[in-house]
Amino acid sequence: MTDDVSDGGRTSRLSWLQVGLLVSSVVILAAVLGSILIRSGGNDTQPASAAPSDKRPVKVVITAGTEFAGEEQTDGGIAGLGTFKASGAITDRGTETTYRKLTGPNDSVILLRYVTKGEKGRIAYMVKIDTTRRPVRPRWWIESATGAYKGLQGKGDESENATYTVSTLTGRVWR
Repeated sequence: MTDDVSDGGRTSRLSWLQVGLLVSSVVILAAVLGSILIRSGGNDTQPASAAPSDKRPVKVVITAGTEFAGEEQTDGGIAGLGTFKASGAITDRGTETTYRKLTGPNDSVILLRYVTKGEKGRIAYMVKIDTTRRPVRPRWWIESATGAYKGLQGKGDESENATYTVSTLTGRVWR
């Protein structure tokens, strides 16, 4: 079955199949746009500058050697106090506290917890260093975050300078 459609003196014929496809395309487009509107919260406000988009790179440099605890910590106590500077998807700087714990067989796993406090909020980074694996590859992830960083997730690699006074975390963060 076809309908005649007039277009400035020209007549074109649309089949019911073409009309159905046109209508279904419009319905699908409306559903997609509605879904986008619902996911965005129904407004067009921009996210905070501290809110990185999906899995953007970040580099966090932690200088933990400014003030060391009196003895080497193995039970989760404070191992050092320092400063941090984050760039990339996170841009902030402030103070940092390092906690250190040994675990695993023969204390072969080192757990470091870097708690950073900047102007925009706090982020606690966990670092796991399994000394039995070769090559040793320290990995970090975000344990918790507050303020502008609430809900932030991330992971990556950790490296240190030769004297273990500067730790660098590189990786990706997302919400």
